[in-house]
Amino acid sequence: MISKGSNLPDEDHVMRYVPWTKLRRDENEHVIGFLPQAFELREEEQSLSLNWLEYFSGDRNQRIRESANMFRGIRKVGAKSAYGIGNVRHIKEVCDSNGARVRIVYEPDHENRAHSGIRGLPRDDLSLLDALATQAFVELVRDAEV
Repeated sequence: MISKGSNLPDEDHVMRYVPWTKLRRDENEHVIGFLPQAFELREEEQSLSLNWLEYFSGDRNQRIRESANMFRGIRKVGAKSAYGIGNVRHIKEVCDSNGARVRIVYEPDHENRAHSGIRGLPRDDLSLLDALATQAFVELVRDAEV
């Protein structure tokens, strides 16, 4: 296990909770992806909050379930919400190609031992947020399916 503040391994994956209001939907309300605002830092945030999937044991599906359960234990998770999953190396490459050198760091806390964050994200860069939504977090898992 890596220590707090360490970079996550490039081959690993992270998962971000995305509420219904920040999911991209078609004219029939079918979810087709993420809105850029799903990856926007809040005013008080220093890093974009994620869960490190490889923190959990088991196969990929078990890790996704454990991560979703962790999110459910610390916040209100809506029935229509989803999770975005991305590879650490790929997320950094997408950010770098959009002019942002970021680190993806292990930041556990007492409520969420898998908590991690993307550090170095600029605020209000809509093209970068769109790239995160469309190129970096390429897997979408609905909460109802976990």
